[in-house]
Amino acid sequence: AVQHALVLEGVPAATHARRVFERSLIAALADTEHATSVGYNLRSLKSAAFAVRERLSQEQWNVIVRAETEFFRQCAICTEDGDYSPVEAMRVLDNVNGYTAAMTGAQTDRMTRDDGWRLLSSGRHIERLGFLASALAQSFETGAVFDEGGFEAVVALFDSTITFHSQYQQRHDVPALVDLLVIDRDNPRSLGWVAQTLRGRLAKLEGTAAGVVPEVAQSVPDPQAWSLQALCERDEDGHYTALITELQRCSDAAWRLSDALSARYFTHSDARQSLGA
Repeated sequence: AVQHALVLEGVPAATHARRVFERSLIAALADTEHATSVGYNLRSLKSAAFAVRERLSQEQWNVIVRAETEFFRQCAICTEDGDYSPVEAMRVLDNVNGYTAAMTGAQTDRMTRDDGWRLLSSGRHIERLGFLASALAQSFETGAVFDEGGFEAVVALFDSTITFHSQYQQRHDVPALVDLLVIDRDNPRSLGWVAQTLRGRLAKLEGTAAGVVPEVAQSVPDPQAWSLQALCERDEDGHYTALITELQRCSDAAWRLSDALSARYFTHSDARQSLGA
């Protein structure tokens, strides 16, 4: 939460002062001044959508507007009288999660597969690769993944609970976790699938030779080179050093790619940096 600026750095950890941590986290959800808050991002999303309103269907636009309106309305209820209810906060987040899923569904189902869509899709995969790789690395570094509750939380974070238990029953071992959340390229939430899809999206951008991964995407690890045995190997201290190193590489590559794409396609000071260039 601190790393992603969801709470201020001075807020005590949840393990030391849980209620203070919860209140700070909930209070920041509807903040519209800081770029890391949910409220700020929903408002920015609506603003960006308004700029291309003529290219969006009425349904897409309505979902975006309802998501923002409902979120701020429910946050006001959640924090009225200084209550800051974590139960209500979870309901608010579940609700906005449904709206964002609907937005993604509309983008997937109805948008023309041009370079605009590829960059939009790439942005979503960059966020997913960077965040999930970082979160999984931290779960190993802190040892949270070795606790039953922490293990289940990590699987849930990857939205893979049903898939995991259908394939591995009640197993809570690291190889099973790494296999599904990192290696498995049939799981759309695994890092392998995200990295492979991201490389594929960028390979289809205009001006890219057929079958060639463009230079801008070459920093993204190729999941075909990953080995379950290698990633699950432990060092002499019992740490999963190889896995953590690869996860950090994924996270770093995601943010570097984000900067590179921004400089190449969204720097308006140079007319040559356009999709048609």
